[in-house]
Amino acid sequence: MTTTTACSIAVLMATVILVAAATLSAAAGRCNVRKDLVIRQSLGEPQRDLSAKYTVEVVNQCSGDKERTGRPCSISKIHLQCGNFRSLVPVDPKLLRRIGSGVCLLNNGHSVRQNGNVSFVYANYRRNNLYVRSARCN
Repeated sequence: MTTTTACSIAVLMATVILVAAATLSAAAGRCNVRKDLVIRQSLGEPQRDLSAKYTVEVVNQCSGDKERTGRPCSISKIHLQCGNFRSLVPVDPKLLRRIGSGVCLLNNGHSVRQNGNVSFVYANYRRNNLYVRSARCN
């Protein structure tokens, strides 16, 4: 076997090991903010001024890695892409506040525990689209 062939085999084996390790980590329930944070919006009753109230619930569905670390996963510093978020009724700024152009901070940056949620109500003439922009797994 040549040195080049041996190096190629070693690199291939290392790649296979890394891919397997990444797959096992994902299967073990490590936090993935894009998959684990779910945003649900439900339309409430129409208001007299033809606006509508919406209830937003952000849920941490992380399966956790309690077996490995002894603690469930929590997610903090949740930044939402919130565009031009507006509400005709006040939203508690501890629950949701704009921190930049089109970016809102959820729950004052505090953790949302595994299977926990943060919810708030807003009113507007149209639904505000909210998406997870970034967050930190704890």
